[in-house]
Amino acid sequence: MMTKEKFIPPEGETTLYDDVNRPGADETGRYIRLDADAQAVYTVDDDGQSPMSTEALQRIARRKAKNLQKKQRQQQRRLRRRRRLRVFAAVCGVFFLWLILRLAPVPFGAVIVDGNETMSFAEVYRAAGVGEPVNTVKLSVSDMAARLRKDLRVGDVKITREFPAVIHIDMKERKAAAVLTTMYGFAAVDATGTVIAVEPQIKGFSAPLMTGKKIDTLLLGDVIGEPEIVNAIQYLQALSPEVTEEIVEINVGNPADIIAYTKDSVSIHLGTGDNPVERAALTMELLQEVTDNKLSVQYINADPAAPLVKTK
Repeated sequence: MMTKEKFIPPEGETTLYDDVNRPGADETGRYIRLDADAQAVYTVDDDGQSPMSTEALQRIARRKAKNLQKKQRQQQRRLRRRRRLRVFAAVCGVFFLWLILRLAPVPFGAVIVDGNETMSFAEVYRAAGVGEPVNTVKLSVSDMAARLRKDLRVGDVKITREFPAVIHIDMKERKAAAVLTTMYGFAAVDATGTVIAVEPQIKGFSAPLMTGKKIDTLLLGDVIGEPEIVNAIQYLQALSPEVTEEIVEINVGNPADIIAYTKDSVSIHLGTGDNPVERAALTMELLQEVTDNKLSVQYINADPAAPLVKTK
């Protein structure tokens, strides 16, 4: 014998379930919720079995799959929303940290200096505008490079910012090619004849001293234009570092007979100083000859037309 029971699902319920003792069902009743608006009518036999057609089972399976897809889409939306919130929180955190480092007087990062020989690290920092405490967030690489290039002691500079908070200064100092005597002290000039240092005493200079001519007041940045001095500087630059260290003085008092002196008091006559590169090459060759033959020299004439080593 078959009995029929009618069940109206509660509002909003959409999943498959088996229930017992619901209103309108006996203790063996089984009900299927299809959707919030549907009313399902089931036939329950005496054995508690409810035969369903293949079409009904397919509808149930489709509804179940649809609900599962809906839940998956909702879960994916929640995951995307959480991911966006995390990214937003990270960006806000980084910006807040940057703001603190930018405004607060706290140390952060480091400035590394390479290539300074006579300038101390403190002098490089001061010339580049690096204050205390060092905070690389507040420093501009382009501004630092511009400030250092204005310093006459600096010949070339390259500044890079390295991860995570390091600024690297790679610099090359201007080197004194010669030291000139002035009315009020001494002035160091580089290979271009530019005055890079002015001091009341000669202490601290390692370049050859030019004598025989005093120049009026020289200021930092001034450029020497006297031909005999320019020729003498070019001559010194053309010598090897080893030979340059042997030259301690160049007398330019007589523009027609410029004379260089070595540590061993050997005089090297350069004439007017024209053809400085050729005269420098000849000087190195003649000095090597003196060393190899252990000669006692009175003077050397570095005239390309008539080179001479005058022995004592």
